[in-house]
Amino acid sequence: MRVLVGSLIVGFVIVISYFGITNHYKVNIMLDSCVDGDTAWFIINNEKVKVRFLGIDTPESTNIVEEYGMDASNYTCELLESANDIYIEYDYNSDSHDKYDRLLGWVFVDGNNLSELLVSKGYAEVKYIYGNYKYIDNLCNKQYDAYNDKLGIWNNYDYTKNYCYKNNKY
Repeated sequence: MRVLVGSLIVGFVIVISYFGITNHYKVNIMLDSCVDGDTAWFIINNEKVKVRFLGIDTPESTNIVEEYGMDASNYTCELLESANDIYIEYDYNSDSHDKYDRLLGWVFVDGNNLSELLVSKGYAEVKYIYGNYKYIDNLCNKQYDAYNDKLGIWNNYDYTKNYCYKNNKY
């Protein structure tokens, strides 16, 4: 019996090590390159992976440049490039990848949730919520403050169309 349990534990550890990513763990990552305000390339377990920051959407800054798109992109890139510590946390209630096959997760920069930082500056809105994500209430509270202060995108955006408002998150 002990051999069987021991073998199962070793097998579990091997599976986790092989895939490297589970919904249960935070994984240290290293920036490879910035894409825009809500997407970047990282090195995860010696592999280059495109990551979409969970729970937010920033204005476009690549093919089409929208208002505040470059602000969001520059802010994200500056934080990531100057970070001492970057890690990704996977959410139990989220898919692992989006429809473009980008890895989805909460990216933390020097201990701060990057999605929350972007929302608090008015560079992102809470969006693409398909479950009860771990940090959704924090995001909505940050967004409410940014909206009240008319920061960034909240200068001229109809708040009643937003996820937090529609789902009574305040």
